[in-house]
Amino acid sequence: MSRHPLLSGILIAIFLFASIVGTATTVYLPAIARTLNIGAAPDRTWTPQPTITPTFTPVPTATPAPPAAQLSPDLPTPLPGSWTFRPGDIAVNVNNGPVNMRRTPGYKNKPPNDRIALVPPGANVQIITGPAKADGLIWWYVAWNGVQGWMAETRASGARMLARQGSQ
Repeated sequence: MSRHPLLSGILIAIFLFASIVGTATTVYLPAIARTLNIGAAPDRTWTPQPTITPTFTPVPTATPAPPAAQLSPDLPTPLPGSWTFRPGDIAVNVNNGPVNMRRTPGYKNKPPNDRIALVPPGANVQIITGPAKADGLIWWYVAWNGVQGWMAETRASGARMLARQGSQ
């Protein structure tokens, strides 16, 4: 019985194909896996980068208000009675977040430029005058970080935002 003439060519082709696949598997695939950082053994030269967590740091959002001498004529007469603060007292922002400092007392139906600063939690403010009543809240004219404006003593919910220094 004689062999078919193409059988030896097919066997040689299969042998060459298996040799090429075997060589590629043992030589080239590990190098490709290291380049792509995949495989069982990680590349030892890679160093993880630190995770950056953003933080919130409140800062004043506008230019300082004019000096007190220019604002004094527009300030309302303080309300008579017994109040939490007196002019010259130091108050602390005891709110969990920043509190708006405004050009005028009140918070309802105000233009965006009425807010002149955000006073961060824990910041000390000096009471200049007050109080004034607006929008159902008690407002104090205060100085903080070179800026002067109105801050509410409490939120509309009744939660305290300004407290005497040391009585937090």
